[in-house]
Amino acid sequence: MNTKNIGTLIASAVVSSLLSLAPSAAAILVEPVLTTPDPNLPSFDFGIGVNPPRTVLVWNAPDISGQQNFLNEDTGLDITTIELFLFPELDEIDDEVIWADVNGDGQIGISNLFANIEVDNNFILEDSGEFFQAPRVTFTGGVIPLGTRFVAQTLTEPDLTAPLNVGDAGPLLVGGRYDGITIPEPSTILALVSVLGFGALFNNKSSQKT
Repeated sequence: MNTKNIGTLIASAVVSSLLSLAPSAAAILVEPVLTTPDPNLPSFDFGIGVNPPRTVLVWNAPDISGQQNFLNEDTGLDITTIELFLFPELDEIDDEVIWADVNGDGQIGISNLFANIEVDNNFILEDSGEFFQAPRVTFTGGVIPLGTRFVAQTLTEPDLTAPLNVGDAGPLLVGGRYDGITIPEPSTILALVSVLGFGALFNNKSSQKT
């Protein structure tokens, strides 16, 4: 999955905004998937953690490389919030692109990790002083613990998944950022336990003297 910082796409935004003046034939529907690991998908050692928390990273979707079990690795966090964005002004599709119910279950978003899924198709994202039309979906009310795997995919209607002989560069541009609860390093935990131990010992000695 090729990722880029959103700040590098400002020039593309100008070109795409001109293309967006053409009439739109239909909307491309996109549905995000965040679920527990799928035993039928491969699991690789690399995972999430290249970008710091609350930093927007963008990639092409839907893609072949998205069909895998990702890993919450090197984030230092139990992930409790994930935001996903669409960038219709920057992708390769002239049609409108929105978050929608693709699988027909009556709701937008598929997840057995997060209880709350909030959709805002009118969201405007501010990044590095620039403003982008960026329909947003926010997952909360759950957790992806540090060191655990999960599935992150996008379904589209019509199906825009690139064939295997083309590669993983789907025509849509999707962004994401995460946040969560910091997990202390093992050394920090040991130090804290030691301090608490010495504190208990000191209090015990003091009580004996009195």
